[in-house]
Amino acid sequence: MSDFKKIETIKSELILTNNSTVNFPKKITFKFPESYKMLVTKIKTTEISAECILFNSVKSVNESKEFSDLDYWDKEFEIEDIKNYWFFGANGQGDSWILHQSDKVFFYDHNNGEISKENLIDLELSFDKWLQFAFLNRQFEEIYYNESLTQDLKNAYKSKLLGLSNGLAKNYPFEI
Repeated sequence: MSDFKKIETIKSELILTNNSTVNFPKKITFKFPESYKMLVTKIKTTEISAECILFNSVKSVNESKEFSDLDYWDKEFEIEDIKNYWFFGANGQGDSWILHQSDKVFFYDHNNGEISKENLIDLELSFDKWLQFAFLNRQFEEIYYNESLTQDLKNAYKSKLLGLSNGLAKNYPFEI
């Protein structure tokens, strides 16, 4: 497996291949990382890998608005808490990638019921690190589908996950 792609290379590739410009509504008060805001206002919703679909600004606004309903959240969350979370992506199974205002990425498996602190998986990733993960995941999928997947390749992938974050390697939500 090759080294991690640089963040600027990833962003340039996404913008070049999925170009579309749509800004966030002015009334959105979420404090986005600048790199996130810059990217998703310039792309269409994009499947980077099967596990990592990055929403454009319109899709993320709509998803976050839908999930702002208290019925989706455990009673431990109040409406002010929910405003700290932004739904920025999904995977092919209906699970969500969620960004906290602190630039911390969480994974939420929709099969776990209400969104609670216990089922928001902290992968110890920032948004930029999530992009690197998404492209690493794409590379792993290409190897998986085009070559025979050996234990050495699985170990190399796990090692790369650990290189991105301890939380990702420990709490990776998918089967390797």
